[in-house]
Amino acid sequence: MTEYKQSIIERIFNNQDENGLWKVISKTHKYYPDYLHYVPNYKASLWTLILLAELECDKNDERIRKPLEIVKTHLFDEEFGIYSLKEDHFPIPCLNGNMLYLDCYFNNGPDEKSNRLLEFFCKNQRFDDGQYKELKNEFCTNTSCYGKHTCYWGIVKLLKGISFISKDKRTDTVEILKEKCINFILKHRICYSSRNPDKIMINKMDLLTFPNFYKGDFLEILWLLKREGINSEKIFPAIELLKSKRSKDGKWMLERTMNNMVASIGKVNQPNPFVTQRANEVLDYYKTQHLKS
Repeated sequence: MTEYKQSIIERIFNNQDENGLWKVISKTHKYYPDYLHYVPNYKASLWTLILLAELECDKNDERIRKPLEIVKTHLFDEEFGIYSLKEDHFPIPCLNGNMLYLDCYFNNGPDEKSNRLLEFFCKNQRFDDGQYKELKNEFCTNTSCYGKHTCYWGIVKLLKGISFISKDKRTDTVEILKEKCINFILKHRICYSSRNPDKIMINKMDLLTFPNFYKGDFLEILWLLKREGINSEKIFPAIELLKSKRSKDGKWMLERTMNNMVASIGKVNQPNPFVTQRANEVLDYYKTQHLKS
């Protein structure tokens, strides 16, 4: 598996341009410059860096340094202290969670930019579940991320970024934000509606996928809760769902793709080593736990 991963990683690096970037849009592109390094979706440098992290690329690989810094510098909003796509969907918790993830994975962060975004989201992130629980803040005009039901994937990506901050570098306010994220996820029992317990909350989130860019799957969430040592009976339905997808030979299928740049990640409806590895990590952990209410 290690050699297989490394062969994919090398193929990705072989596609870097002279600046170490991937799929850079031209100055005549309709999304230039605001979406530079963000589009094309799942192919531009931001997504490629996430793919490398998902593949567990060597954190010290020097080929990461330049593109990561270029992406961070371009997307960072100095006024608000967060990563943004200018005025579009401002502020975007999933983008900032992914950038926090990249910084902490590759740089053992959080760096100054990451600390500023953490401060922002500790103050402003909402956790509404079908109604506004708190007084609306200035960002509630962004109903895609802060509607009556807070964007669930935004919460997941913030948790993902925080999960890659070493525990000795987490402030008390960051721990509070992490707990709010986890409580919101547990309220939905990972992937189910809080009002209709038999209904998958978001279309296709019960379909296993890899890598996890933006809209991941329920396995990604279980994997993050495992990383944080969360032990709750509210995880049980998702664990059972994961078990139900295991084939007789102990493998899991790739059920949904994200237009991957690298075809060797796997094909839909075939056993997938990346999904299987993550599923086994989750089940190996939780089979030793007595899930608590």
